Amino acid sequence: MGWVFAVGFILVALLWFATWLRRRTIRAYLLTAGAQTAGISSEYRRGRRAPRIAVRYTDNAGTERVAVKSLVSAGDAQLLAKPAVVLYHPQHRSRSEYVLVGFGKQPQRWFPVEFAPRDFSAH
Repeated sequence: MGWVFAVGFILVALLWFATWLRRRTIRAYLLTAGAQTAGISSEYRRGRRAPRIAVRYTDNAGTERVAVKSLVSAGDAQLLAKPAVVLYHPQHRSRSEYVLVGFGKQPQRWFPVEFAPRDFSAH
């Protein structure tokens, strides 16, 4: 019976590693060859959750999108004061895993995003 748990653990570890490797590969591609555009950042509040940063940008097809920084961190208030930069894959621009957001004129740190619902409007 113990071998079932061992096999299950190995399968979960392999799945985690494959997901990590895929995200790392996408991130490396975006940093070398992704399309870059400027965005406008604002505070994003949804229910009782901690406020996050939303970045409104227009992709190369002319579609306006709102990407929300996935992680909440202590320095988010300072990031709102900096200009937002969005990196995305031109062929997969509607998939959030192919979009990164950074802050500052030449961002050193890039953050994963989620897309905001269509009814979101910046305040």
